[in-house]
Amino acid sequence: MYLKRLEIDGFKSFARQTTLEFIPPKDGRFSITAVVGPNGSGKSNVVDAIRWVMGETSLKQLRGKKSEDVIFNGSVDKGALSACSVTMVLDNTGSGFGIDYPEIVITRRLYRSGEGEYLINNSPVRLLDIHLLLARAQFGQHSYSIISQGTIDRLLVVTPSERKDFLDEASGIKEFQIKEHQASLKLARTRENSEQATRLLAEIEPRLKLLSRQVKKLEKRQEVELALRECQEKYYGSLYLNNKKETDRLDTELEMIEKNYRSAFEKLTGIQNELSELARQATRTEVFGQLQERHSEATRIKNDLERQLAVLSGKLENVYNEAGKQNLGWLTKKISDLKNENSALSAKCEQADVAAARLVKLMADRQMEADKLSAERTELSVRVSQAQHQNFGAQSERQFFEYSGLAAVKAVLDNRGRFGKVYGMLADLGEVEEQYRVGLEVAAGAHLSSLVVGDDEVAKKAIEWLRADRLGYATFLPMSKITGRLLGVDADAVLNEKGVIGWAIDLVKFDKQFYDIFSFVLGDNLLVENLATAQRIGIGRYRMVTLDGDVIEKKGVMRGGYRGNKKRGPGFSGKWANMEVGSTDWQAEVNRLQEDLRLVERALENKQAEILGLRSESETHKAQAAVLGTQARQKEMELTDLEKEQNYLAMSPEEHKKYLGNLGQEKEDLEEKISRAQKVVVAADLEIKDFNNKEEAKKQRVFALQIEMQTAQNSVNEIISGRNDLKIQLAKLETRQEDLAAECSAEISASPVNLVERLTEGLDAAGLADAADQIQKLKYQLSLIGGIEEGVVEEYTTTKEKFDFLSGQLTDLEKATNDLETMIDELTEIMKKKREASFKKIRKEFDRYFKILFNGGSAALEEIYGEVVDEDEVALAEGGVMSPPARGGEAEGVGADDLADESKRKKITTLTGIDITACPPGKKIKNLSALSGGERTLTSIALVCAILSCNPAPFVVMDEVEAALDEANTLRFANIMSELSRQSQFIVITHNRVTMHSADVLYGVTMGGEGVSKLLSVKLEDVNLKK
Repeated sequence: MYLKRLEIDGFKSFARQTTLEFIPPKDGRFSITAVVGPNGSGKSNVVDAIRWVMGETSLKQLRGKKSEDVIFNGSVDKGALSACSVTMVLDNTGSGFGIDYPEIVITRRLYRSGEGEYLINNSPVRLLDIHLLLARAQFGQHSYSIISQGTIDRLLVVTPSERKDFLDEASGIKEFQIKEHQASLKLARTRENSEQATRLLAEIEPRLKLLSRQVKKLEKRQEVELALRECQEKYYGSLYLNNKKETDRLDTELEMIEKNYRSAFEKLTGIQNELSELARQATRTEVFGQLQERHSEATRIKNDLERQLAVLSGKLENVYNEAGKQNLGWLTKKISDLKNENSALSAKCEQADVAAARLVKLMADRQMEADKLSAERTELSVRVSQAQHQNFGAQSERQFFEYSGLAAVKAVLDNRGRFGKVYGMLADLGEVEEQYRVGLEVAAGAHLSSLVVGDDEVAKKAIEWLRADRLGYATFLPMSKITGRLLGVDADAVLNEKGVIGWAIDLVKFDKQFYDIFSFVLGDNLLVENLATAQRIGIGRYRMVTLDGDVIEKKGVMRGGYRGNKKRGPGFSGKWANMEVGSTDWQAEVNRLQEDLRLVERALENKQAEILGLRSESETHKAQAAVLGTQARQKEMELTDLEKEQNYLAMSPEEHKKYLGNLGQEKEDLEEKISRAQKVVVAADLEIKDFNNKEEAKKQRVFALQIEMQTAQNSVNEIISGRNDLKIQLAKLETRQEDLAAECSAEISASPVNLVERLTEGLDAAGLADAADQIQKLKYQLSLIGGIEEGVVEEYTTTKEKFDFLSGQLTDLEKATNDLETMIDELTEIMKKKREASFKKIRKEFDRYFKILFNGGSAALEEIYGEVVDEDEVALAEGGVMSPPARGGEAEGVGADDLADESKRKKITTLTGIDITACPPGKKIKNLSALSGGERTLTSIALVCAILSCNPAPFVVMDEVEAALDEANTLRFANIMSELSRQSQFIVITHNRVTMHSADVLYGVTMGGEGVSKLLSVKLEDVNLKK
């Protein structure tokens, strides 16, 4: 590895591009190049160019005041340049630089604007990259690779510590020093970043803990809400499912009852039809009368015929005489008697008909009364059903009253004197217009029943009292703690949107002292006409509620649907004074109506029995009238016969005689008729006997049917009663189902039908009671948890991410700190070993070269050790560094005052400097200051040569280092340099001829009138100058 070429362009006096070519190694040695020229020609600028391109930043070393001083500043004949550059081309044979390139081209440029750049093989790099690259090849801008006359003089007068630094670089540990320095800088920055991260964590951690508690509170609330919803879903689903099962069971039972009713009613109808049929048949009196009439008619005919026969017989035996005349008087009297009897019978018959007619009318009146009673019974049955329905609704209201916590609210209101300032329920403290009521009540939600109190102490007393007396739970809004919600800057602008009614809080009338309460409950609710308006405004901007009670949350959640008209719980503009709902009044009404129904049914039964009695009595009168009518007709017939006989007796003898002529034949006919009449009478007797038998059987049948009808009627009544009970139960269940649907929708915005679909098994009565109790407990837990600030999750997430990031960064920084400390320790150990090994060699070679240069004498390097404070402790003492905090804990600070004494005790023994002892031949020197100027120069050169011998650099630049030597010593120096050229390339700035003669290439530098340095080169071996 050697320097192949140096290109200078615009650097200091080299205004024009100038190139110095260096010959490659030959015959196992590197070249020696000498640069000569008169004073002021700019030859030292070559050294400065090399130093500058190798990364020198010290203006003092470059002999300038400003960075742009290295750019050609112009002369009388040539203007200043705007930039300069120096390029150094190094041969990389053997990969001494650790990179796989045959040549390493290092370029540095500077512009007058102050901008500069470094390039390695035309690729932009950092200055640090150049330092590391050169350090790998034993280069350094402050080391022995570039040695000026000032460096030679300074080697002996510097402090041991500065001399140690020089030898450290000469020991080949420059690369490690750079790495250690960079690691130290990184360690300092890392510690600073750790401190900053620690401070930030200390600032964030309290807020994170608060947010963590809030998030845990929110998670607990969400957990409770989820448990509450699951419990409510199971509770409402089970209630609905159980009611559905009960409804199905009752429907099945009702269907069976209807079937039994139809069967019983058909049986009753059959009995009634049979009785009606028997009633439609002729009654016993009528038939008996007819049979009697037929028997009487047959007997009368027989008697008439017998009488006629007797008359005829008498007529035949007697002639018309005075006795006949006497019979005529008897007949006249008999006829008169018969007429009187007939009149009496007609009067009785008429009376019987009138009585029957009266009974028929009375029976019709009773039937109308019975119809009215039947209608009344039907109406009462309906009213009983309605009353039972209302009673069930009242029981449902009571259950809602107890489960919703309103019992606790009423208990507090009834005992407000013992707590302090209890203003009342929120619903009672505000009034709204009816058209906005639904939307505003939905916006207020469960807070409608919240109790507004003066301060948290009042709420605490009330809560403790409720818990102690097991009266339920209630929500309290302390006026001293509740703050209103602030609306956004665009709160007024949104009111101009079409369909926007206004902010909810502006639509409620309330006392101004409750402003914060109503603002807290309603402050961020915007009332709009409908969902279309909400969508147009933009879901997610506000919490919006429609007039129908549909809700659109900020996060996009939408709730709504059919709400029905049934009011449950308190509401605005309606004092819910009668809060204690009961079913006692309705139960009394049901009992009263059922008693009225029983009285009406009993009256109806009595009327129906009375109607049956009237019907029987009417039939009796009808039968009696028929018998009397028959008797009257018999008397009429008898009267007719007597009148005929009277007419017969009144005949003249001629007519009588003529008449007697026909009597014989007539007698025979009468006897024949009498015989037939006798047969008719016998037959009538038989019919009467048969009729009596049948009537007795019919009577027994009617009696049996009446018993059966009563039994069937009782059965029908029982079935009807059971059916009504079932219908009432079904009505209750239907009402309960409706209430459940409404309550379920209000509580969890769900339909119980959908809940049942997801329910695998319903709860029994005990399970429902436990679920209801659990719901109350969970609601109570929610009330205890209270509200959570909006955006807490987002803030927690952001803060947690920042905290985790900083914690991760701190962990990485701690690891980096440990790694850097380990690296520094390793580098320190490596440098220590290399320094020790190199120091031994240099010390030995220093003594050898000293003897060569002085022709004897002795020289030595002595290590100086001392105690120093541990750097880490110094850092702690000076900076008060905070040790990294444990996760979740506070940082433990250690201040400077705390470590001031401690750091004094914690010291380490280390190499602090290098001392030189030199003793020329024949002298006894105790102090280097006793050496002459030449002796100091030779001693310094001996040390430099020792270093070059032990740790040779690829090339060495010497700027007039031998200027103070005489010719003999210069020759010795030249011989040593020739010896060292086997390991290093030399570039020498010199005026000495001896040194010139030792060079392989000679460059001359001159300066013309333009103030620009020019370069001439000569290979001495070509001109054989050495000879």
